[in-house]
Amino acid sequence: MPKHRGRVAIALASAAFISMGSTAVAAPLAVAEESVSPLPPEFSDMGPAPAGANDWSCVPSEAHPRPVVLVHGTGVDMATTWQTMAPALAGEGYCVYALDYGAVQTLLDPNQVIWGLGDIPTSAARLATFIDAVLARTGAPKVDIVGHSQGGTLARQYLKFNGGFDKVENLVTLGGTNHGTDFGGIEQIYLLLAAAGLDQTIISELLFGLTGLGTAGRQQLISSPFLQRLNAGGEVEPGVRYTVVGTKFDKVVTPPERTFLDPSGSAEVRNMWVQDGCESNTVPHQGLTFDDRVTYIVQSALDPTFSARNAAPCS
Repeated sequence: MPKHRGRVAIALASAAFISMGSTAVAAPLAVAEESVSPLPPEFSDMGPAPAGANDWSCVPSEAHPRPVVLVHGTGVDMATTWQTMAPALAGEGYCVYALDYGAVQTLLDPNQVIWGLGDIPTSAARLATFIDAVLARTGAPKVDIVGHSQGGTLARQYLKFNGGFDKVENLVTLGGTNHGTDFGGIEQIYLLLAAAGLDQTIISELLFGLTGLGTAGRQQLISSPFLQRLNAGGEVEPGVRYTVVGTKFDKVVTPPERTFLDPSGSAEVRNMWVQDGCESNTVPHQGLTFDDRVTYIVQSALDPTFSARNAAPCS
């Protein structure tokens, strides 16, 4: 079984994207049995979960009846991405779950993989299986999803094409690549080579293979066929509440406004900046999952009473 460390192995990818009972024997056995993951065998490849996540014995409370599923971005894993937010949400009483997806083997060591580089529709199918397992174990009718970067776009693919729209109450995207990115100029290089008559498939494999951004990177290019299909006919699904969070200091989603969704349709959409009410906050794209104010925004989106009970941090 390969080791899955989920680290970005190539510097350019990092730059671009920079989750007791009364008896001595019976009680521990019962707890251990309840904590066993109900996930299919194909999920045995995942790395360690962040603190506070993937407790399969968790029972949703009346205050927080929906489990929260955390979806990381390109070239990173759940443990790194959600090391701050997962325990914060668990501390508020949520049942928190996270997954790794989109594994691609590294060229130098086939026993290691980089997460979040594989085909996004394939990853969305994996997310669908994961969420079904969460719903089956917890008995909850719906989940909430928080997705960072590609994770937000992947969640939207799941909602639109994998039947997720009636299994999700809230989708919170943090710097979601909803309308694509140029990955620091890679798209311009791609277009120039394509205009010169070079085979587009070869160009894609060369550029996105060398930079370590993989198939998912190509699919997140501005105006990619994948994004055209995802955004065609409306960008939101009926009955889902969307909170779309952008930072004015995003150097991955450029310009940062490209993260915002068109609210047209039968869904509630709130597009907002981290800097709304806190202009001094300079969090970049890769810092969105670690920032105290962003965590507050997520908690307020999932539970409207949270903001009435807690002051918004500004840093």
